[in-house]
Amino acid sequence: MKSGIVSYGGYIPRYRIRPKDIGTVWGADGEAMGRGLNIRAKSVPGPDEDVITISVEAARAC
Repeated sequence: MKSGIVSYGGYIPRYRIRPKDIGTVWGADGEAMGRGLNIRAKSVPGPDEDVITISVEAARAC
């Protein structure tokens, strides 16, 4: 019997956080971090999302 990956899916949470806000928490220049990483925002899970819910949503996309 063969086994392997037959499909894959993806899910990106809809909530975003700006590098400026991350920098504020870490006491760093968030705008410079955003420019260095070439990002304007980072996706983050919602308050009701965890690894399991994200995995289920990705599986539904298959």
